[in-house]
Amino acid sequence: MSMEVENVTFQLPAQLYADLQSLAADEQTDPVEVIARLVATARQRRAWVQGLTALREQIRRDGGLQVGVTKDEVVEQLRQTRREIFEAEYEHLYR
Repeated sequence: MSMEVENVTFQLPAQLYADLQSLAADEQTDPVEVIARLVATARQRRAWVQGLTALREQIRRDGGLQVGVTKDEVVEQLRQTRREIFEAEYEHLYR
């Protein structure tokens, strides 16, 4: 069972094509493989940027990273959070 691959032709500026051929020669491959790798890299980068953007949005929604908070303030916040979790989940067991 053979699958036919549809091909298209596009034009590049001569210097860009020369750079593409040089990259292909350095990698001992053909220009099409170089283009395919560059497209794959661009897609990975886009996915990474989208993930980073989503993380930044989540951090913003959750109140930020609390930059500038002292160690003692962080410890107190963790203790408070632990108390709240205990009260919500386990305190009824000790009554």
